[in-house]
Amino acid sequence: MNGNELLRQLDHQEQKDRQFIKLWRKENDFIDIELIETFRDTVKAGDEFSDFELLNMEQLWDIVEKICGGRISRQIIDNNEMIVWDRVDKHGIKSSNKCSYTPEFLIQIFDIETKGNYID
Repeated sequence: MNGNELLRQLDHQEQKDRQFIKLWRKENDFIDIELIETFRDTVKAGDEFSDFELLNMEQLWDIVEKICGGRISRQIIDNNEMIVWDRVDKHGIKSSNKCSYTPEFLIQIFDIETKGNYID
């Protein structure tokens, strides 16, 4: 299916609590996961896809948790659900990061951890 066809399917599919789209592109052997709104803004009519699936926060959390192993957790801090993420940057510097448990932060962590090359 092309980009326009996928957008039409999205328009007719109930999204409820699903904020992410998991995409299988024809030309790649890896999988893309994006915020649905980002995908809508960046998809081109000629982009080709094999399939897609909509994900909610818990489904993406499970993926990120598997990728990060024991370096990520969710905690309640000052009555807010937070992500605590330990990572090593490209210079070998270790840091512990805290951010809100939101779709935007969760997809950022996914993108950093996978470096854009997620294989399911």
